[in-house]
Amino acid sequence: MDTFDVVVVGGGPAGGQTARELAKKGINVLLVEKYESFALNNFSSAGMTLAPLKEFDLPESIIGAYWKDLVIQCTKKSYCWKGNSNKGVVLNFQKLREFLADETIKYGGNVFMGYKYISKKIVNDDVIIKLAANNKSQEIEIKTKLVVDATGPLRKVMYDENEQQPEMIIGSGTEYEIEVSQEIYDEYKDKLLFFLGHKWAIKGYSWIFPMENRILKVGAGKTHLTSLNQEKTDKTTRKITEKIISEYLKAKEYKIIDKHGGIVRYSMGLKDVFYKNKVIGVGDAVSAINPRGGEGIRYAMQTGELASKYIEQYLKTGNENFDEYQKIWLKKTRKKWKLSEYSAARMYSKYSDAQVENRVHFMNKNFTTDQIIDSLFNFKYDKVFLRAIQYSWVKLQYFFKKEKF
Repeated sequence: MDTFDVVVVGGGPAGGQTARELAKKGINVLLVEKYESFALNNFSSAGMTLAPLKEFDLPESIIGAYWKDLVIQCTKKSYCWKGNSNKGVVLNFQKLREFLADETIKYGGNVFMGYKYISKKIVNDDVIIKLAANNKSQEIEIKTKLVVDATGPLRKVMYDENEQQPEMIIGSGTEYEIEVSQEIYDEYKDKLLFFLGHKWAIKGYSWIFPMENRILKVGAGKTHLTSLNQEKTDKTTRKITEKIISEYLKAKEYKIIDKHGGIVRYSMGLKDVFYKNKVIGVGDAVSAINPRGGEGIRYAMQTGELASKYIEQYLKTGNENFDEYQKIWLKKTRKKWKLSEYSAARMYSKYSDAQVENRVHFMNKNFTTDQIIDSLFNFKYDKVFLRAIQYSWVKLQYFFKKEKF
């Protein structure tokens, strides 16, 4: 039986960054990825600002494209925030995860590709992990002192099968990676384009992101709130995505490189379990993705980096100080995430087309490019909320005057 200090289950950004950091610290770590190649689940659109490149020392080789402009297309009008220089990147998700796995090996760690997590059991002071090869020809058991759950929204390691989990909000999405004409690509190569409103999105938002030359990622995501499950509609994220390609891009001839979809399970109020029975959660397993959208990858990697510090302490001292890991993360994010919950619920679920249009028009008129990027990606609400409240108060006064209350 192979023995490791830490086993990280899941080779996404959170798991890869955790394994990379632990390997840098000289810890005997194993990173387990269920696919035999990272190309088989290249599912994230991976749009972000420039800051994470320096924060995580990421190389140029994993960048799909740079972007300067931010555009929000509503049902009626398009609103643009122009940038005079590069404001962010769209990462090649496959190459990002390959890089993190290679870094893990470079610093002395181990990577198992093509192995699926089956179960865990605690024996004395160790955890025995059972893995199965994808071809089902082999099952192996691994002994470790700690396990990191980086399995994303399913939280497969933290919770045993049929074990009760906190109440979750569900989101789902579809994304197409397509090769288009040079003319179409050149029109969208320097911008992140988001869709809001009822024509191009459904209870969420849609997007067009540039990648390498002539490659675009087009997708749509929606929320599944309880109150919305009763709504009758023939719209799906797949249909919305295809509508954007045919009617918005007007791409008569294009090549589909990949189609993929997935779900997000987000705990309202961040009531996730961060540590239990020698299992530490990172990334989407602790709702690191912001409910409004934005730099999910950056925050997933931040959980991995933070968790690795407390894992190192545990291995050196034996003290399970993972409550501090949870406390620090919640202090950093809980207030922002709650405001985002409120903002997302209104924008995606309650606002009419006219209300969406008015809000985006107001933002476009009152906020600079850097301010809107700060709000959308760093979730800094101070200036945004002060001006939004002022705007709402003026509208309310106008209403009272008109109705002569």
